[in-house]
Amino acid sequence: MAAQICGWSGRILKVDLTSSGIRELDTMDYAERYLGGRGIATRIYWEEVGPEVGALEPENRIILMAGPLGATGVQGASRFEVVGKSPMLMPEGFCYGNLGGYFAPFLKKAGYDGISVSGRADRPCYILVTDGKAEIRDASFLWGKTVSETREALRAEHGKDVHFVTTGPAGENLCRNATLMTDHEGSATGGFGAVLGSKNLKAIAVLGTGRPLVARQEELTEINRLSIKLSKRGTLRMPLPKKMIRYVGKASCYQCGLDCLRGLFRTASGKEAVRKCQSLVFYMPYAFMHPNEDGDTTLDATALCNDYSLCTMEMSNLIEWLAACHREGVLTEAQTGLAMSEVGSAAFIRRLITLIARREGIGGVLAEGLLRAGERLGPAARALFTEHMAGVGMTGAYAPREYITNALLYALEPRQPIGMLHEVSYMIARWLLHRIRPDLSPTTAEVFRKAAVMFWGSDEAWDLTRYEGKAQAAVRIQDRTLMKDSLVLCDCAWPIMDSFNTPDHVGDPTLESRLFSAVTGIDTDEPGLRQYGERIFNLERAILLREGWKAKQWDVPAEYNFTEPVESDMLNPNLIVPGPTEEPVCIRGNVLDRKQYEKMREEFYNLRGWNPETGLQKKETLVRLGMTDVAEALDKAGLVR
Repeated sequence: MAAQICGWSGRILKVDLTSSGIRELDTMDYAERYLGGRGIATRIYWEEVGPEVGALEPENRIILMAGPLGATGVQGASRFEVVGKSPMLMPEGFCYGNLGGYFAPFLKKAGYDGISVSGRADRPCYILVTDGKAEIRDASFLWGKTVSETREALRAEHGKDVHFVTTGPAGENLCRNATLMTDHEGSATGGFGAVLGSKNLKAIAVLGTGRPLVARQEELTEINRLSIKLSKRGTLRMPLPKKMIRYVGKASCYQCGLDCLRGLFRTASGKEAVRKCQSLVFYMPYAFMHPNEDGDTTLDATALCNDYSLCTMEMSNLIEWLAACHREGVLTEAQTGLAMSEVGSAAFIRRLITLIARREGIGGVLAEGLLRAGERLGPAARALFTEHMAGVGMTGAYAPREYITNALLYALEPRQPIGMLHEVSYMIARWLLHRIRPDLSPTTAEVFRKAAVMFWGSDEAWDLTRYEGKAQAAVRIQDRTLMKDSLVLCDCAWPIMDSFNTPDHVGDPTLESRLFSAVTGIDTDEPGLRQYGERIFNLERAILLREGWKAKQWDVPAEYNFTEPVESDMLNPNLIVPGPTEEPVCIRGNVLDRKQYEKMREEFYNLRGWNPETGLQKKETLVRLGMTDVAEALDKAGLVR
């Protein structure tokens, strides 16, 4: 690494709440192989969280890591990664999340690249990080407060420049689907709010006035300008019912001028809020059908989830499941204490959220999360729980039976790999948009095909009616996503695969490596940067295997993809995908072909340097990637071939 540290702050805080001990790790002991963000956090998890540790036990870690590009002026680099053992998964296991806003840049401005927290305090506390120091403080004045109340209390205590990550009452009460929240509406699923609550840790607050060094500022400024230019394409937005809500402008994160899905939305009554993607619309279909509700109900439903720290994806699935149970007579209103006939009303969603967050009545069962609630309420209720709802995230989104490449992306991850899925779905969405209104998107079939070659490795990758080329595309997407989550770059803006502002309208896959080189002074190229992603992906695989993942047996997407024909998709109503020519192909009635999938998976294993017979990593692959210690640990456990 370079003698002078540029990009990274150089230090990681390590806090033990049981002993009140605070010490520092040297970031550069990790950065040479794992970059930052998801990479370093995953490595710390490998070293410190054994498979026997429970998600809500003091020995679990909650690891928050920024990346080397944060707070340097790089566009779309304000995010951070959270890694730990998730109480939301069943069984509990390694998981990760990604949050935006201001917390990560200001953690770096305070002199730290990340913070790893273990132990359990004997009373409510919060961690305050200021320029070059950290302390554990009493949080009795914060405990029991919602996220918005916590924001106001921390600002009253530390001023308007304080930024934080926290959890609401759901996290304090150990609800397994409790989220982490930042002060700029950033959130992460995975149950990490409950991990915070299990440690009696209400929040981590930061005040920072410094900034990391940049190796080549003029070069960085030039690439930033180019990135902003290439990203200007008209923000892709979901169609919204006009009577409910409308987009009124961007709501950018720290130091970001790129186009993205994050925005300020306004209802007919004038109520405004910052929202993004699924969290904006999760309650909208129900409110839209209710005769007495409007856009305020939609905004307020998300605000309540965020305030109490409940995952909107999980809440959407819970409502769908409860409605099915009520419709089939499996659960009555008397049993649940919920007026299911009022689904879509403001009163219903408020009652459901507060019951779960406070663990009252049926909320005590639902607070255990959808996976466990399905088991606890009996076979009849469990029978109505579909695979479309399972896991951390929504397994029905961008499903493999529609988009073949996503089959491998879903199959290899412990949660919905939304960052990876977006690389495919965003291009399809912009290709569809061009077909409707060419002035809104540059993504013709020709552009899509060229981008597929440049970013996914082959012309075959664009044809979503065939299985050829998809294994290589999956490898490229996985490696780029893990690299991106380690730098840390925003999934909504990166990679720039298409553009109104290049001669051929194709984006530039070299931008990330050029940004990294300009900031850190460490020269690399796109393949070199993707190799970091390959290393981190293999480390994640090693953790999953160590925690009991059944290689090959579990390396499959949800079963419904093989058995239930696709009939509808809100984001792709005509169910068309790119085919062998430039004419689209309708895939209505499509299922994933099991034999073709298994053949594609075998090709994937070979490309990864894994054993195609077992799906286990080869020792020589891990050694080649500089992870000899990981190879030896897996070898002792019989988990390499």
